[in-house]
Amino acid sequence: MKNSTLIQLVGILCIAISSSCSKPSYLGKTYAATQNVDVYMDASDVKGRYTTMGTSTYDQDFRSLDAMQEKVIEMGRAKGADGVIMNLSEEVALTQQSGSGTVNKNSKNNKNNTVTTSGTTINIKKKKITATFIKYD
Repeated sequence: MKNSTLIQLVGILCIAISSSCSKPSYLGKTYAATQNVDVYMDASDVKGRYTTMGTSTYDQDFRSLDAMQEKVIEMGRAKGADGVIMNLSEEVALTQQSGSGTVNKNSKNNKNNTVTTSGTTINIKKKKITATFIKYD
Protein backbone atom coordinates (compact mmCIF):
# COMPACT_ATOMS: atom_id res chain seq x y z
CA MET A 1 0.00 0.00 0.00
CA LYS A 2 2.84 2.41 0.81
CA ASN A 3 4.56 1.74 -2.54
CA SER A 4 1.32 2.57 -4.34
CA THR A 5 1.01 5.89 -2.50
CA LEU A 6 4.66 6.71 -3.21
CA ILE A 7 4.19 6.00 -6.92
CA GLN A 8 1.10 8.24 -7.00
CA LEU A 9 2.96 11.07 -5.28
CA VAL A 10 5.87 10.77 -7.72
CA GLY A 11 3.35 10.90 -10.58
CA ILE A 12 1.75 14.06 -9.18
CA LEU A 13 5.18 15.63 -8.75
CA CYS A 14 6.12 14.83 -12.37
CA ILE A 15 2.91 16.41 -13.66
CA ALA A 16 3.46 19.52 -11.53
CA ILE A 17 7.06 19.92 -12.70
CA SER A 18 6.29 19.37 -16.37
CA SER A 19 3.33 21.75 -16.35
CA SER A 20 5.11 24.48 -14.42
CA CYS A 21 8.02 24.49 -16.86
CA SER A 22 5.88 24.83 -19.94
CA LYS A 23 5.78 28.21 -21.59
CA PRO A 24 2.50 29.40 -23.10
CA SER A 25 2.48 29.19 -26.87
CA TYR A 26 0.87 31.67 -29.21
CA LEU A 27 -0.86 30.84 -32.45
CA GLY A 28 -1.79 33.73 -34.70
CA LYS A 29 -0.71 36.98 -36.30
CA THR A 30 1.68 39.50 -34.77
CA TYR A 31 1.51 43.27 -35.21
CA ALA A 32 3.52 46.21 -33.89
CA ALA A 33 3.55 46.26 -30.09
CA THR A 34 0.77 48.18 -28.34
CA GLN A 35 0.76 50.07 -25.05
CA ASN A 36 -2.82 49.39 -23.96
CA VAL A 37 -4.69 46.06 -24.01
CA ASP A 38 -8.37 46.07 -23.04
CA VAL A 39 -9.49 43.03 -21.02
CA TYR A 40 -12.81 41.27 -21.61
CA MET A 41 -14.30 38.20 -19.98
CA ASP A 42 -16.74 37.45 -22.81
CA ALA A 43 -16.80 38.20 -26.53
CA SER A 44 -20.20 39.88 -26.14
CA ASP A 45 -18.56 42.52 -23.90
CA VAL A 46 -16.54 43.89 -26.82
CA LYS A 47 -18.26 46.98 -28.22
CA GLY A 48 -17.54 47.45 -31.89
CA ARG A 49 -16.05 45.30 -34.59
CA TYR A 50 -12.82 43.38 -34.20
CA THR A 51 -10.73 40.69 -35.80
CA THR A 52 -9.36 37.71 -33.93
CA MET A 53 -5.61 37.79 -34.34
CA GLY A 54 -4.57 34.77 -32.24
CA THR A 55 -4.93 32.62 -29.16
CA SER A 56 -2.84 31.36 -26.29
CA THR A 57 -3.49 28.85 -23.55
CA TYR A 58 -2.04 29.10 -20.06
CA ASP A 59 -2.47 25.79 -18.32
CA GLN A 60 0.41 25.66 -15.91
CA ASP A 61 -0.06 25.66 -12.18
CA PHE A 62 -0.29 29.34 -11.35
CA ARG A 63 -0.72 30.65 -7.85
CA SER A 64 -2.30 34.01 -8.56
CA LEU A 65 -4.96 34.82 -11.13
CA ASP A 66 -3.92 38.48 -10.99
CA ALA A 67 -0.33 37.62 -11.87
CA MET A 68 -1.49 35.34 -14.68
CA GLN A 69 -3.76 38.07 -16.04
CA GLU A 70 -0.79 40.43 -16.13
CA LYS A 71 1.20 37.86 -18.11
CA VAL A 72 -1.66 37.54 -20.61
CA ILE A 73 -1.85 41.33 -20.99
CA GLU A 74 1.95 41.50 -21.40
CA MET A 75 1.80 38.92 -24.19
CA GLY A 76 -1.04 40.90 -25.80
CA ARG A 77 1.08 44.07 -25.81
CA ALA A 78 4.04 42.21 -27.32
CA LYS A 79 1.89 40.66 -30.06
CA GLY A 80 0.18 43.98 -30.90
CA ALA A 81 -3.30 43.22 -29.57
CA ASP A 82 -5.85 45.94 -28.82
CA GLY A 83 -7.78 43.64 -26.50
CA VAL A 84 -7.91 40.16 -25.02
CA ILE A 85 -10.90 37.96 -24.22
CA MET A 86 -10.06 35.65 -21.32
CA ASN A 87 -11.79 32.44 -20.37
CA LEU A 88 -11.02 30.61 -17.11
CA SER A 89 -11.79 26.90 -16.86
CA GLU A 90 -10.81 23.91 -14.76
CA GLU A 91 -9.77 20.48 -15.96
CA VAL A 92 -9.23 17.31 -14.00
CA ALA A 93 -5.50 16.70 -14.32
CA LEU A 94 -5.33 13.58 -12.21
CA THR A 95 -7.74 11.27 -10.41
CA GLN A 96 -6.41 9.50 -7.37
CA GLN A 97 -8.27 6.58 -5.85
CA SER A 98 -7.52 4.70 -2.68
CA GLY A 99 -9.43 2.05 -0.83
CA SER A 100 -9.27 -0.72 1.68
CA GLY A 101 -11.32 -3.73 2.62
CA THR A 102 -11.57 -6.42 5.24
CA VAL A 103 -13.17 -9.84 5.27
CA ASN A 104 -14.41 -11.31 8.52
CA LYS A 105 -15.07 -15.04 8.29
CA ASN A 106 -17.07 -17.14 10.66
CA SER A 107 -14.80 -20.01 11.67
CA LYS A 108 -17.58 -22.60 11.46
CA ASN A 109 -18.14 -23.69 7.85
CA ASN A 110 -17.11 -20.24 6.55
CA LYS A 111 -20.71 -19.04 6.68
CA ASN A 112 -21.86 -15.47 7.33
CA ASN A 113 -18.85 -13.82 5.73
CA THR A 114 -18.74 -10.07 6.20
CA VAL A 115 -16.97 -7.85 3.68
CA THR A 116 -16.28 -4.23 4.58
CA THR A 117 -14.84 -1.81 2.04
CA SER A 118 -14.11 1.88 2.02
CA GLY A 119 -12.54 4.16 -0.49
CA THR A 120 -11.97 7.72 -1.57
CA THR A 121 -11.56 9.39 -4.94
CA ILE A 122 -9.77 12.71 -5.26
CA ASN A 123 -9.82 14.75 -8.45
CA ILE A 124 -6.85 17.05 -8.75
CA LYS A 125 -7.94 20.01 -10.85
CA LYS A 126 -5.84 22.40 -12.87
CA LYS A 127 -6.95 25.90 -13.81
CA LYS A 128 -6.59 26.92 -17.43
CA ILE A 129 -6.81 30.34 -19.07
CA THR A 130 -7.58 30.60 -22.76
CA ALA A 131 -6.77 34.04 -24.17
CA THR A 132 -8.15 35.26 -27.48
CA PHE A 133 -6.25 38.32 -28.71
CA ILE A 134 -8.17 40.81 -30.83
CA LYS A 135 -7.45 43.78 -33.09
CA TYR A 136 -10.09 46.50 -33.44
CA ASP A 137 -11.32 47.17 -37.00
